[in-house]
This record gives sequence, structure tokens and C-alpha cells, in this order.
Amino acid sequence: KEPRAELPSTVAKVLKMKIAADSIGKVIGPGGRQIRALIEDFGLANINVEESGDVQISGFEMGRMEKAREMIKTLTAGGGGGGRGGGRGREPRPEYAGPDAEEGKTYSGKITGIHNFGVFLEILPGAEDGSTPGLEGLCHVSELHIERVRNCEGFIRGMNTETLEVVYLGKNKKGQHQLSRKAVMEERRGNSRGGGGGRRTENKPPAPTPEMSQEEVDVIAKAIENATD
Repeated sequence: KEPRAELPSTVAKVLKMKIAADSIGKVIGPGGRQIRALIEDFGLANINVEESGDVQISGFEMGRMEKAREMIKTLTAGGGGGGRGGGRGREPRPEYAGPDAEEGKTYSGKITGIHNFGVFLEILPGAEDGSTPGLEGLCHVSELHIERVRNCEGFIRGMNTETLEVVYLGKNKKGQHQLSRKAVMEERRGNSRGGGGGRRTENKPPAPTPEMSQEEVDVIAKAIENATD
């Protein structure tokens, strides 16, 4: 049999690989900057990283996808290579330089990246002149909803929104900012049940029941009388 011809560049392709679970952070990077750099530099459609370490590289040019795979191998092997995926000698991206986020505070975050493992959101803006980026964090798929979310990308795209309300949980051991939409939902559900444990909730006294005039009482009494006749 003749070897199968390579698919045309107009057809999306998928390249799979496996990395150690404890090396996932090296591929994602702080606030997802590393994984977005890989996607941008190699002209990929997306890179999905599972918690198990399974990686799917999708794109239209197999040559670039294979180079991205080699770069991921270098990153996860501790071989350095800088913060940029393409190895083109670019300057490292500037860091967030604004005020720190407050633990336990709810923020309206702008969605900046959607992956199988969770959603990246910008919860604090960067410099107005664009010289420094905003503060980004990860809302892990387990923190997206009270119920289990099986398909993160489908779930978020189905919501048809560009923002999510999330609680800032602080940094994990790797220094990554963690967010939770589930915490917002649990707080609101607790408030609706009268839990009273929410943040700065205001309890308003019930409105007094208006008294009926004698004329209204007579009309209702007459209606009841006619109904029994």
C-alpha cells in the first residue's frame, strides 16, 4: 500500500503527548502566559492539558505542531528555553504591576483562556497604556460550578458570556492565583436560604401589610354572599 498522504493544511490536526503531572505548571505558566505563548508562537489552534498529564496539540500545520511538542518536552525536562515558546529571542512579557487581589473578595473576571482543566480570567486591569498586563488567575474546572462540570469548554461557551464572577482564593504552592465561581454560587444559595453568612448582605425589614378600607371589606363580603346564594 502507498503511504497515506498528509492531510491538507485546511484540515485541523491533533498531536498527542504525555508529560509528568507535576510538570503541568511549566507548560501552563503563571496566569496561563506560557501556554498562550506556545499557541501564539507556533500558530496553533489550541493546547489542552489534562490533570493526568495528557496533552493535545491542535493546529493546521504538522511541522509547527511537532516543534511545539519538542518545546514542551524541553520545558518539562527542565531544559529552560525561556518563557517564550518560539525561541525567537523575544523579550519576556512584562509582569502585572498593580495592587494585590484580596483573598475572599468577589471579582468580575474577564475570560482570557478556556481549557479542559479550567478557565483563565483577568480580575484586575493592567496599565491603561498597555505597558503591563492585568492580574490573571485560574478557575479550575472543579471550581466552576456546584455540580461537576465534565466539559469545561462546552460549559463556558454554552454560557455565552465574556465574564464570570469569582472569589479570589489566594495563591497555591506554585504561586499561581486561584479563583472560584463555585464559592460565589454557594454563598448566594446560602443567602437565599436565609443562612446569613454572606458578605455584606443587607437585611431589609418586611414591608407592612396594608389595611383594607371599609368599602373594600363590604365589596368582598357582598361577593361572598352572592357566591353562596
